[in-house]
Amino acid sequence: MPGGDRWVDRNAGPVVRPYALTGGRTEPTSGTVLDLIAVIAATTWAHGSDDLSLSPEHRKIIGLCRTPVTVADVASSTALPVGVVRILLADLILEGRVTVITSRPAGEQPSTALLKEVLHGLRAL
Repeated sequence: MPGGDRWVDRNAGPVVRPYALTGGRTEPTSGTVLDLIAVIAATTWAHGSDDLSLSPEHRKIIGLCRTPVTVADVASSTALPVGVVRILLADLILEGRVTVITSRPAGEQPSTALLKEVLHGLRAL
């Protein structure tokens, strides 16, 4: 057939639909709730694993999480919908391949010792 690229539509979108990547799930099975600004990092166990039992999307997410990254950044870098990324991340958290880096709650105050240390450091400048 002349013009063989007639069947190629580069604007058609991904070949695999998002619901196929999550097995039709719309919520994480673990009940894990991840905010867009939650910081995710790969565990030391995941750093050396190129486990072929993982999907390409899971492997790409682990690669992105080698340095701490937010859920929004993972979604942006993978070009996947945030809902799909949250489900895939929850799977990886459940398997122990990535972890959520927790931050101090907003209302919690730093210790007096830490504040004194910062003050001494500033005076030393």
